Amino acid sequence: MSAFKSLKLALVFSIAGSALNAEPGKFWTELSNGAAPLVGLPNLGPIIDQVDHTIVNIATTAEPKVDPRRRQQQPQGDPFSNPEDFFERFFNMPFGERQRQPRRSLGSGFIVSKDGHIVTNNHVIDGADKIEVTLFSNDNSNRRRKEGEKFTAKLIGRDPATDLALLKIDVKRDLPFVPLGDSSRLKKGDWVLAFGNPFGLDHSVSLGIVSATGREISPNENRRFDDFIQTDAAINFGNSGGPLINLRGEVIGVNTAISAQGSGIGFAVPVNILKEVISQLRSSGSVARGYLGVMIQDVSEDIKEAMGLKDASGVLVNDIPPTGPASKSSLQRGDVIVKINAQPIDDSRTLQKTVAAFKPGTKVTIEVIRDKKAVQVPVTIGSLSEDQAAQDKAAPEAGKADLLGLIVQMAPDGSGVIVADIAEESSAAESGVMPGDLIRSVNKRPVKSVKDYQEAVKGLKPGQRVLLDLDRRGMKLFLAFQLKQM
Repeated sequence: MSAFKSLKLALVFSIAGSALNAEPGKFWTELSNGAAPLVGLPNLGPIIDQVDHTIVNIATTAEPKVDPRRRQQQPQGDPFSNPEDFFERFFNMPFGERQRQPRRSLGSGFIVSKDGHIVTNNHVIDGADKIEVTLFSNDNSNRRRKEGEKFTAKLIGRDPATDLALLKIDVKRDLPFVPLGDSSRLKKGDWVLAFGNPFGLDHSVSLGIVSATGREISPNENRRFDDFIQTDAAINFGNSGGPLINLRGEVIGVNTAISAQGSGIGFAVPVNILKEVISQLRSSGSVARGYLGVMIQDVSEDIKEAMGLKDASGVLVNDIPPTGPASKSSLQRGDVIVKINAQPIDDSRTLQKTVAAFKPGTKVTIEVIRDKKAVQVPVTIGSLSEDQAAQDKAAPEAGKADLLGLIVQMAPDGSGVIVADIAEESSAAESGVMPGDLIRSVNKRPVKSVKDYQEAVKGLKPGQRVLLDLDRRGMKLFLAFQLKQM
């Protein structure tokens, strides 16, 4: 062994020996008693002292209506559901069997301005006839003996799409408030604290980390702008509306939901969304979002190959309802949206968020790929509340499978060619084609009759890519797949 290698090994063992305790017979390593921690945990006291007195209890009362037992039914597994709804579903009777008693609920909130603006969740105050806010003194020594100051809050505005609400109480003094941070700077592993009043235990604090960002969690179609922070900081019933705080003492999220399928999985609305929402709520009482009026789907690898696109990014336009803003533009079915005002659009989620951020009436330029060429399309953004039409289509029957694995026939009303049946394990079946789908085109060849369909299919060969333009009960979509080798 060379002198250089001997010196190198001696240095390695010398360094390791200072931190590791190795004994004869042990084939593992142990850190010595003097080894320093890899990280140091922060002292959370100053953060709690700063934030705790900005947290409020929110109690709501809803007088019984025509049928006090029923609320708007939420999808099973909806993390926004109320514990009382659980009892009603499980026992098939209203919680507490008090049909004519006012409905009460508890939640949390936090003060964001010295003049008494308070943030909470929409589901905390939804349907309430009266909203009562309780403030507590910052004097920790006397808090247990104080019931707090109670105020009737005014609802400034609410936004069901993001599950946020803004309240206001009238006070004759400046209130303590918590600053808002920047959720775009969050990273996995960042320390966070969840403040709130779980199960009525006021001013509780739990510690955890950011487990993930950008989560979509709700089956409720009304909440189409999910972009949640996931955390393992304990969030329980009653925590809803409380803040998620970083180590700088800033709000970086609003505690909103928990997973019903497991423990240690909570979700918060990012503060950057909160800032956009409450500024509109304060000025107008509601949130105006842009609307394009197109039915869309993401571009898959199969669609990319079938349409001859450079990459599998962008959003494919399936349909353009006649009442939406896009119908007044030159957008076409089959266009692939890749940019809006030069901002890249990678997928449908990006498109929805980008369009929603525009005020209705804003004129934008949409870049699409049409017949492998870039085309600029001017569009005036509409309002998200505009309606979209839907139509039902005819049901299928059976026949004989072709190269695609499809059995087709004319629709009973003569509207076109429909899929009557599908061969198991065929390319079409695996791609998602369903009985009842109306075939509008095959590889962009229009299909008006069974003869048109047969002419479009007969030239196909095993291994070739196929692009189907379908109408499924009024929803238009494209499906692409590769024919199996014989």
